[in-house]
Amino acid sequence: MDNDELFKLYDSDLMLRLHNAKNLSDTRKMLARFKEYLNGYPPSPELAKGFLAQYASKKPRTLYRYSQMIKIFMKWYGEPMDEFKVKVPKTLPPYTEDAAVEKLFSAIENKKTHKGCIVRDMLLVELDRKTGMRRGELANLEPREIHADFLVVRDSKNHRDRVIPLSPSIAMRLHNFIEGMAPDEKVFKLKAPCISNKIRQFAKKAGLVGFHTHTLRHKFATDLLEKGANIKVVQELLGHENLATTEVYLSIVNQSLKDAVRLLDDREEEPQQDKHKTKGIAQETGGALEDKVVAPPSCFVKDERGCCSNVALRSDCSSCYYLRLGRTKDDIERLIALSLSLPTKVQQAKESFLAQASRKMA
Repeated sequence: MDNDELFKLYDSDLMLRLHNAKNLSDTRKMLARFKEYLNGYPPSPELAKGFLAQYASKKPRTLYRYSQMIKIFMKWYGEPMDEFKVKVPKTLPPYTEDAAVEKLFSAIENKKTHKGCIVRDMLLVELDRKTGMRRGELANLEPREIHADFLVVRDSKNHRDRVIPLSPSIAMRLHNFIEGMAPDEKVFKLKAPCISNKIRQFAKKAGLVGFHTHTLRHKFATDLLEKGANIKVVQELLGHENLATTEVYLSIVNQSLKDAVRLLDDREEEPQQDKHKTKGIAQETGGALEDKVVAPPSCFVKDERGCCSNVALRSDCSSCYYLRLGRTKDDIERLIALSLSLPTKVQQAKESFLAQASRKMA
């Protein structure tokens, strides 16, 4: 079997395995280059490495993608390249401030042309921000998939469907916008590349650098995690097949890292404003206590509601308050022990004072 027949046979396997049209097209182009590079010689791991070496100057993610295309072919051919690996450096998705999104809205509201599209464009951006939908999902959204308080994303990446709940405000705006539309009509009547171009143009007018459609998807994920949403729930809402894809957002919103750094400031201020200690329990005598000590909160002792952790901090819990200030749990335990011992110390001071008074009177 010559290479033409070999690659044609593998193409049938590709068609059954790759359902995404772009992935199929890109893989076919890469394999055509590989076949040309072989110049009639049978494929081998050595020739495959030589072919991939041509792309060594590409970015790691690009080289990784190309190598996967060739490695899967070589495994199918019976000459696996398991020892060949491309290391991809860890990168984080961008973090977008609320102010940046507000600037984007202002740029849309104040545009000087196509003013009739302002309502549609504002809704498009707000929906992307509140649902984390991909640009292709926004382009393919139809009125029949929009319900009272949720929408259904059909035939998305990897041909998966998913349900995304809607907040009351965005649901009302969507229903008002689609009123009178045919059930199978496209809601925004824009192709995916057109949506990307619009967001990019609005961002440029707003003075935002590196802001694109996927930025709003990143914003949706980080906002949810910052507010304490479960990582598995966020994965389902985003439509990620692999949890590891969603977990990259945890590095951005890691509250433990922020609390650890806050300890530096808190330790520097502690000598001047440690208001939660007594001064030697009033010198172990009847002297006046100069500072108040908070009572031990039951939520810290029992921890029944997931309180006093870096995941869910309650506003009505004093221990949670100390954690926000950067206090460690050892600090809080010491404060609680001090609070519990306070009545005993006061009683001891009172008895000592009465004993001294009795001796003087005698």
